[in-house]
Amino acid sequence: MSVKKSKNVDSYDAVIIGAGPAGAAAARELVKSGRKVLVVEKRKLPRYKICSGLILDRAQDLVLEKFGAPPPEVFCRPGVLKGVRFSTAGDALTDLPLKKPQVLNVWRSAFDHWLIKQSGADLLESHRLIGLSQTEGAVQATILGPDKKPFQIKAAHLIGADGGSSRVRSLLAPAFEETIHFSTFIQAYCIGAINLDPEYFYMFFDPSLSAFFTWLHVKDDYIVYGVGSYRGKPALQCLKDSTDYLAGHFGLKIDNVERRTGCVVSDMPIRNNFFLGEGRVLLAGEAAGFMNIFGEGISSAIATGSLAGSTVCRTEASGEKVLPLYADLVKVEQKLTAKSWKQAGTLMKKN
Repeated sequence: MSVKKSKNVDSYDAVIIGAGPAGAAAARELVKSGRKVLVVEKRKLPRYKICSGLILDRAQDLVLEKFGAPPPEVFCRPGVLKGVRFSTAGDALTDLPLKKPQVLNVWRSAFDHWLIKQSGADLLESHRLIGLSQTEGAVQATILGPDKKPFQIKAAHLIGADGGSSRVRSLLAPAFEETIHFSTFIQAYCIGAINLDPEYFYMFFDPSLSAFFTWLHVKDDYIVYGVGSYRGKPALQCLKDSTDYLAGHFGLKIDNVERRTGCVVSDMPIRNNFFLGEGRVLLAGEAAGFMNIFGEGISSAIATGSLAGSTVCRTEASGEKVLPLYADLVKVEQKLTAKSWKQAGTLMKKN
């Protein structure tokens, strides 16, 4: 439910910053327990999100468990992919072992919008967090809307689920922010053709490529491909190198580039450099450092968002401190994150 805010202080049991999968999962847990919850999203929904939009193995189970089956309108064509294939040299392709026989292919704009509607929380769109303070018993968030007039919202707890470039994290811990390094990712939506089966997602790791990795798949009428660049490497040059590589090995022909977007991705998960929060503020998903190898973040976002929401509910009833309990509960997720990066390294060495 969308809401309009005045400049007066309003109160909630929890305020969540960010309307992605982590924020929606946290909101869902809190609303189910009868809490009054507000989600603050800096963009108007549905909003674009640079992402492959693939829902794999564990993420499929979590989506079904927490939100139900996704509706047809969130899917691309093809809505279901047969799997993931990767190459470490030239045009030789290998199937990535998966636990489930299919991969769901969604538009993140529609998928995220559906998730947040399923949560049942109040939603404040086109508003962003600009200030944050805490007392022993509450959190006060300063919010700025399109009218550029700041106002305050009070809550018993706040959950930061606002991605790798988290505003919540930067306000809470500017010194920690200085320990993070970012790499640039670019993704292009193209009209054209390529000699690859459209019912697979592809990743390319040839040592001749200047990018950390290159990915490609089909969404509706678009060939969507992109690169993750090493820190300090020019991302546009990486994209050009990968474009030439795909043209040479797989016959990529681009008639028109309809859209090209980019983002920065932190090295927090690679270095197990997690930041879980402070006081009455918790962080979930990529804001806290949870993202699996090759950018799969939906599973860890839903898992940690759900844990953040359920932790708040539990501590309100028991009187426990919220951060120590949350830190204990997400240890399993931290281990899964580290394991994913380790397994990927082993996989790449074998092929």
